[in-house]
Amino acid sequence: MEEPAPPSPFEGRLIRLRAREPRDADQLHRWFNDPEVTRYLSLRYPVSHRTEAEFLAAHSQPGYANASFAIEALLDSQLIGGADLRTSGPEDRCAELGIAIGDRTRWHGGYGTDAVATLCRFGFEMMNLHRIELWVFAENERAVRLYERLGFQREGTRRQAAWKFGRWHDLHLMAILEGELRESPGAP
Repeated sequence: MEEPAPPSPFEGRLIRLRAREPRDADQLHRWFNDPEVTRYLSLRYPVSHRTEAEFLAAHSQPGYANASFAIEALLDSQLIGGADLRTSGPEDRCAELGIAIGDRTRWHGGYGTDAVATLCRFGFEMMNLHRIELWVFAENERAVRLYERLGFQREGTRRQAAWKFGRWHDLHLMAILEGELRESPGAP
């Protein structure tokens, strides 16, 4: 009897990670100029079409230093966001996770949770990472709870580390180690 094929490292229950394409530039440009989408991102300034096109060109060939993906919904193959794992080098087997679900109609539907879980699974299984970390705005309680449900732990807080919207914001460092990922948080 033939062994079943392993699950795709690029697919979750709701999303697929795929290469970023030049055709994504217009949609990403709209999202990254939407203050509601960028509220908890490090972006502060408007992003030009040219800047977005240059970013896509630079990140169209992902590799170990920057595994960069578009996120699309499995249901309709529509682009809904982007995510990446950035490493400083292979020796530490550590990467920083970045994610944005730009399509506001997909917020609160489990897409972000599935994207983070899928990206972490990819990092651990395909990149041989040992640790994945991220910085999150402390006031972004929804994101903090999402990361904790998946197995991330808070490791510290950078007090008043980010200036945005006319005030200071604390940032939490959160991390997960290989073997700690809970893929289906809250599932029966």
